[in-house]
Amino acid sequence: MMNKNYVIFILVLSFFVFACKEDSSSESSTTTTAAATPNIKIVNVSSVSTSNFTDWTTASAAKMQSQVANVLFVSWDIGAYVADATPFNTHTVVITSEQIETLMTEIDTWLKTTCLSSVTEESATFRAYITNGSEVSSQFVICGQYRLILIGVIQGSSSDNSKNLAIHELYHALQQDLGDEDCNTKREITGSNGKGWINEGAADYFSNIEMYGSSAGVQKILELGLEAYNEDSSAAITGTGVASRGSAGLRLMVERGTLTESNILDGSLFHSCATESDYTDSNSNIVTAESKWYKIQESNGTYSFKSEALQ
Repeated sequence: MMNKNYVIFILVLSFFVFACKEDSSSESSTTTTAAATPNIKIVNVSSVSTSNFTDWTTASAAKMQSQVANVLFVSWDIGAYVADATPFNTHTVVITSEQIETLMTEIDTWLKTTCLSSVTEESATFRAYITNGSEVSSQFVICGQYRLILIGVIQGSSSDNSKNLAIHELYHALQQDLGDEDCNTKREITGSNGKGWINEGAADYFSNIEMYGSSAGVQKILELGLEAYNEDSSAAITGTGVASRGSAGLRLMVERGTLTESNILDGSLFHSCATESDYTDSNSNIVTAESKWYKIQESNGTYSFKSEALQ
């Protein structure tokens, strides 16, 4: 989730049958569903074509070392900004009441296939997001490896923005440790374990490489990391723009040789509770990344870490 606290609600696999797939932009009056890949179902009433969401999620899931999540991906349009709100700002509601009920039927039906004993509370929460025009772009761990992605697409936003949101949130859904109860007991997001900046940074790292390719993607990671630092001159890796800050921190570890990039890109960094047990305050490489992530320089349009960050 980008710049927003994602929600963890407390491995049963389920296969979804292909229902319908668009080849062009969907009209606001049309609901389309598609099985992007086994265990990822897309329900879309947004102005972004279902075929685009399908292509983006299929390509991303294929990069994972293993894909065990059962994912429902739901998207719809939202209009102009209305007000700041917690946990998500509100926008004007532009979809119809019939579309809202269609989305909720899909969500409720899917929730009933999960390991939840009751879906009432979760259903009410998700309905509120949709009916209030929430600027939601998040993945929710329902229970075990059941993950729900909700994306309110702001009308008029670029295709690249929608692609980035979709890839980022799908990566969260494929972070296996987030749904593991043993890992959850070790996770203290604001403490020494289960670093939130690693979770957000890895999703940002993956999405930038997917969006721009290996070399240009690294440049984008460093550019956004420097921008995040320059916005408030805060060296805190958990500050505003944590995804960009965390992504720069992970890139620094890669360049220092203390983390393998492939572990980020194939999702294996989030297997076997590694981020809760190996990447904690007891790991000096984590401490270094947290203290030096922002030491980035730009020269003639090229971004790199300062020598002092690599020493």
